[in-house]
Amino acid sequence: MFTPSHVLAAALAARASTRISPPADGMHLLGSQVGLAEFRVRAGSPLAGKRLGDLQLRVRYGVTVIGQWVCGAFNTANGPDTCIEAGAILVIVGAQANLEKVERLALPIRRSGPIVLAGYGEVGRKFVEMLNDAGEMVIVIDRDVAPGIDIAGNVLEHRTMERARMREASAVVLALSNDSEGVFATAVVRDYAPQVPLIVRANRAQNIPRLYQAGADFALSVGQVAGQILAYHLRGEQAVAVEHRLKFIRVVAGLLAGGHPWRDQVRERTGAVVVAVERGDRVLVEFDDAFMVRPDDTLFICGTSDSLERYLREFEATLADSQC
Repeated sequence: MFTPSHVLAAALAARASTRISPPADGMHLLGSQVGLAEFRVRAGSPLAGKRLGDLQLRVRYGVTVIGQWVCGAFNTANGPDTCIEAGAILVIVGAQANLEKVERLALPIRRSGPIVLAGYGEVGRKFVEMLNDAGEMVIVIDRDVAPGIDIAGNVLEHRTMERARMREASAVVLALSNDSEGVFATAVVRDYAPQVPLIVRANRAQNIPRLYQAGADFALSVGQVAGQILAYHLRGEQAVAVEHRLKFIRVVAGLLAGGHPWRDQVRERTGAVVVAVERGDRVLVEFDDAFMVRPDDTLFICGTSDSLERYLREFEATLADSQC
């Protein structure tokens, strides 16, 4: 039996820790040649407000935009008309060297370093317990000195944030008991550490839009998870759907043989994208206009579960032997 507070702590932990919830399943299939990275698009970035078709990131940098996180929702990039929003977190796949080129356009989000938690109530304590079990380092801030608290102080003060090494964090989680204080703290933390993923707990669901306006990347309320638990018990629906999962699969060429990985309307038809082609002992991630998929090639496809299923149907592809 789990209380809503425990489930909320688990949802916050899944957002904060890549050990608990990796950004994409199946990344190991790509080896070390291809990576997935997240970039924050600042308001002044050359990417903000632009369409993917105009930016030509594949042609210029050899990277593929999978989608973007906007106000806690993951929006898959569905084609050249997809507009990149200011403040969004882009999910991009490409060769490691090519991903580094994108750093000139947007802020890379570091996923190493401690996780900073402000608020050590019931939700905060369960959150820390879960992250400790996962082997994460957590720095806990609370107003009062007590066992389990690393820094006693006000999270709104720069001195407290400096002591907590907030700018070096892989994520900051605000689990404050008062929503008004949470909104104010969100704005202060976002201004102090603009590049760090910011995850905020809310008591009331109607306050979540205010948290996003203040700069939260993800906001979750007790009411959200309580409603999902109730839906699970009453209708058997999946409880606490807090993650829009991405996945990589290896497939045979299928009907894409003779076509081009990026020019056969793959994304538009399925929502999934071809991110690499395995040919012999090489993994190719950049394709010129003359490139053609061979029948014996193995393709690396990225997408959500639904888009991957559509890809398998649309191109009559099957999983490669090593993944069956």
